[in-house]
Amino acid sequence: CGSSGSSAKAGGSASTGGGNSSSASAPAGGLPTTPGSVTIGSADFPESALLADIYGDAMAGKGVKVSKKLNIGERGVYIAALKDGSIGAVPEYTGSILDYLNTKATQKTPGDVFTALQSQAATSGFAVGQYAAAQDSDTITVTQGTASKYHLKTIADLKSAAGKLTLGAPAQFKTRADGVPALKSVYGVTFGSFRVTQAGGTVTVNALKNGTIDAADIFSTDPSIIKNHFVSLQDPKSMFAAQNIVPLFAKKVLTQPMLDAVNAVSA
Repeated sequence: CGSSGSSAKAGGSASTGGGNSSSASAPAGGLPTTPGSVTIGSADFPESALLADIYGDAMAGKGVKVSKKLNIGERGVYIAALKDGSIGAVPEYTGSILDYLNTKATQKTPGDVFTALQSQAATSGFAVGQYAAAQDSDTITVTQGTASKYHLKTIADLKSAAGKLTLGAPAQFKTRADGVPALKSVYGVTFGSFRVTQAGGTVTVNALKNGTIDAADIFSTDPSIIKNHFVSLQDPKSMFAAQNIVPLFAKKVLTQPMLDAVNAVSA
């Protein structure tokens, strides 16, 4: 969901950051006032499909003729479908889709990321509705025992202890800009060792619980965080870009009733 290509930005079932924007990117000259029709798609993981159902049903409630094409695949696949007209809308995450559309984007906070996304979406043939406060982002997560032992509340608190610890994360986290390099450049944190795992999931959770790894990259909406009383460390310097939920449309299909419906959901 987050920058790993899921989910990226925490802790708990949904973290909040920033707020809703008061505007949305839309075609010049205003939007059609007739409801119109749209096929809404989703990525191939449950959270994305659920969001597509919610946004889709809200639009149907406004009179929009809605069809659904869920679990399409990874971002590259469903963005291609959005471009070729196979679908007309999809739920997204602000930081991840901005990075996909512009790999040189450097914005981090919810408002800054969304402002940049509005502009980038418009030049790419897309439009976005308002973003929700809810995020699904990458987190650096530890057990309650590790947090207590090393007095950890933020990623910065890892600085003195990280050399003794093992970080578990997807392979790309070792080299991607907001991964291991950012831990060092933003927080001065260098882990003693790195073990390849998933961004969450049973293998990662078990490794964290049994001490095979001491910290893990886990998405903020992963239920294992609450279930196991894990501690997701705060990211006060925004190492991870904001990953607010946002509806993404093919600009040519968007109507005012569609926009009104999704904005009400995001709010």
